[in-house]
Amino acid sequence: MTVNIAPALLGADPLDLLTAVERVQGSTAAYLHLDVMDGHYTNDINFGLRTIRAIREETPLVLDVHLQTLQPERYIDQLIEIGVHRVSMHVDASTGIEDALKALQQAGVRKGLVLNPELPLTDLERYLDRLDYVILMTSRPGTSTFEPKVIAKIKELRRLLDHRLLDTVEIVADGGITDLTAPEVIDAGIDTLVAASAVFNSPDTDVVDAITRLAGEHLHHPRGDDDR
Repeated sequence: MTVNIAPALLGADPLDLLTAVERVQGSTAAYLHLDVMDGHYTNDINFGLRTIRAIREETPLVLDVHLQTLQPERYIDQLIEIGVHRVSMHVDASTGIEDALKALQQAGVRKGLVLNPELPLTDLERYLDRLDYVILMTSRPGTSTFEPKVIAKIKELRRLLDHRLLDTVEIVADGGITDLTAPEVIDAGIDTLVAASAVFNSPDTDVVDAITRLAGEHLHHPRGDDDR
């Protein structure tokens, strides 16, 4: 099996985001993960659509937007207009999942739903055949404490997707991913690891080295693939 690593810009120096983007662009990263936080669904407030637009104008990287907001469907049309490639929203935060998925599908944007550690897979099971990916939070939103109980959920989701012949649906782990937790998550059957501090605040000065260290022998080299 191979594994993608998606650096999360949340872990970069907020006063030097452009340098961080350029470091990812020069790596083998599958895409750049952008967390949008509104201070309501999470306690923290991160960058918003204006910053995402600026990033889009500066890089050809595949942009993966993770909406950690209440009523995330409010931002779908603007994100489509900006030209991002992937958009995910928390299943418990949205009041318009059906319409949001339809809009993303029509725009050719990859669509995902996010499940927090305490929520059951049944909360998103009915949407699986319309998704390109599922993010299983391996920490609580806005925190970085790894939740070991999600390992069993990763395995359960993998079995469910295989049973329903949905093996093209990507499973993503996000939260608390470090050198210590990555191997366990990979062994559980994950496709992609989202890593923030483990990439941008690692002992490695090069993003390429950090990515290689996290994925080990499972590293996938996606450049040239059609990620959209």
